[in-house]
Amino acid sequence: MNSLKKSNKVCHTSMVIAGLSLLFLAGCKKSEQVSPTGENAQSATARAVTTTSVTAGPPYKVAYYAFDNGSVSLLQCTQSANVMVLFEGTPWQIVDSTHYDPNHNGIMLSNQYKSYKAIMADVRTLQARGVKVLMNIDDAASWSTTTPFTNSAGTKLTYTQFATFVKQIVIDSLHLDGIALDIEHGATVNTNYNNMLKALGGYFGPKSSNTSTIYTAAIYSGAPEGDAIGKKASMAAYFNFVEDMGYFSDNTSRFNQYAKYIGNAKTMIGVSSQYNSLANAEAAAAWQPPTGDLKAGIMVYAANGAGQAYTDSVFAHLSVKR
Repeated sequence: MNSLKKSNKVCHTSMVIAGLSLLFLAGCKKSEQVSPTGENAQSATARAVTTTSVTAGPPYKVAYYAFDNGSVSLLQCTQSANVMVLFEGTPWQIVDSTHYDPNHNGIMLSNQYKSYKAIMADVRTLQARGVKVLMNIDDAASWSTTTPFTNSAGTKLTYTQFATFVKQIVIDSLHLDGIALDIEHGATVNTNYNNMLKALGGYFGPKSSNTSTIYTAAIYSGAPEGDAIGKKASMAAYFNFVEDMGYFSDNTSRFNQYAKYIGNAKTMIGVSSQYNSLANAEAAAAWQPPTGDLKAGIMVYAANGAGQAYTDSVFAHLSVKR
């Protein structure tokens, strides 16, 4: 996210849309999708620290797992999060590694994970605890056009086609619990961009046909498209909450810049061990706006890099009252 991202981040270059049913049955590697058994299941069990159950928010305790930041597993970076975001890589990379990761060495394959199947085994363990597992989806400059995506066959996709594609992969195939947009990639706020956000909101979040899913966005205040969500109540209504990721700025100010437009209950800030000391991050978690609703929660970016002690201490300080 922002300056924390690696230069080799997987970009939105091509998406498979035509013949999705055939893609999942024939073009995908079944070994990457099936439930873990045998050695992978044993490995997942060995990595588990506890089986503590959690309750989904609000308040939300959001941990971003950045696959290229830190070497611990999804099960080792926090025992307290009730939302985990898989950050870096793409969901279509997991579902169809034949087309999207032919060398099987994509960015999601860190020094901790050597297969997508192992990732999904730990995802299932998290979900069994009650954790909502979301997939990061980057916005892009192309979201401001009428055909924001192009699949691997060179076919241009409309925003409705892409939204359907994301739903079919994230929900129908991977059985994840929602998506988290990363808003900072040079889009222009126009009708096309707003249509893209709304189309995804038709499948994820509070205005979708499946309100048990979560639709959120991490927005960087230096990116103009962030205001399309964070400062517009009608658009924020499609989201469960938004997260500010200006980690190096004043915590209260970056909360208020959005909360005054979309409300406290839709707003949270993120902290990062790279920019926020533990004391600063704990104070940010404990703080509540003096009037109105309580805040949506707190987010820790790259929880696997921050370490379990940092991450869980931040979540432990999340206040549920003034």
